[in-house]
Amino acid sequence: MTSTPSEHERPADPASAAATWFARLQDGDVSLQDQRDFQRWLNADPRHADAWGAVNAAWDDLSRLEDDPALAAMRADALSIDASRPRRPSRRDFGLAAAGLIAAAGGAALSWRWLTGDKAVPPAPDEPVFTTAVGERSTFRLPDNSVVTLGTDSAIRVHHWDQQRRLTLLRGQAYFEVAKDKARPFIVAAGDKAVTAVGTAFDVRLDPGKLSVTLVEGRVRIAGASPNGPRRVEMSAGSRFVAADNADWTIASIDTAKEAAWVQGRLVFDGEPLSTVVAEMNRFSTRKLTVSDAALAATPVSGVFKTGQVEAFATALRTYGLAEIGRSDPRAIELVPPARKL
Repeated sequence: MTSTPSEHERPADPASAAATWFARLQDGDVSLQDQRDFQRWLNADPRHADAWGAVNAAWDDLSRLEDDPALAAMRADALSIDASRPRRPSRRDFGLAAAGLIAAAGGAALSWRWLTGDKAVPPAPDEPVFTTAVGERSTFRLPDNSVVTLGTDSAIRVHHWDQQRRLTLLRGQAYFEVAKDKARPFIVAAGDKAVTAVGTAFDVRLDPGKLSVTLVEGRVRIAGASPNGPRRVEMSAGSRFVAADNADWTIASIDTAKEAAWVQGRLVFDGEPLSTVVAEMNRFSTRKLTVSDAALAATPVSGVFKTGQVEAFATALRTYGLAEIGRSDPRAIELVPPARKL
């Protein structure tokens, strides 16, 4: 087991320290003490959270450009490896390379992932973008001690704060546990709408053509465009707001424990059609479930399943006689109707 760098061994510069922590946390032997030390470092200074977000965003950029010859040469130089031997860089490789490159550049800004999907100006260096991959879940603490949990394949930008604490959900889903600060409202922008809270816990999810907000604690106000023009509504705990394209806003009571279970890595279903369950399970996995039989797709399913565990889910369906597994490969698992007993 490798030891965690002591305080005097860690770089004082937040960017360099973040890169060093990034490399350290990719080891397979990270201890509980390592994790505690990292959390203390992350919470010690708001600049640490910014630097940590920059390193993660830069890794996302780098993983997309791994075949670029110039980048391969730079990575090889930083890691002292043979660039002629192609291989995919690990997250630890990047952390080590980033630590060296940042130190050499005197803390030069890392590249930022352009997530807006248009030709707008990329976010400023002091507006970190946090991202997750498919199946990944990530929790981080904001400078005001609010906590954000990002769901699968999600991205959020933290804007410069002044009289407001403002973030933008760029895609996916996020759960917010908001620290109370009556002087500075906490605002999450998503599409053409804004969700405002003071001290509360809520979930915001962006799907194609649809925004949903689930309020677990406190109250929030939602303002934005609706089919009937600009509108504003307030929500109470235990309810969900849904705004779909070309449809009016709706607010309904829901089971918040069920809806927020994904934060703990679980999905809870209570009589939903298999097609709905499959679509939700697929959000958390690169290996996809498929179901083409209409009757099977309509079969109600209840249960608690781990996110990303599509193989275990398919096995459970087979065990309980709800479906059989048809074609199966590393990319997909086909669900077919169970064989009829003679």
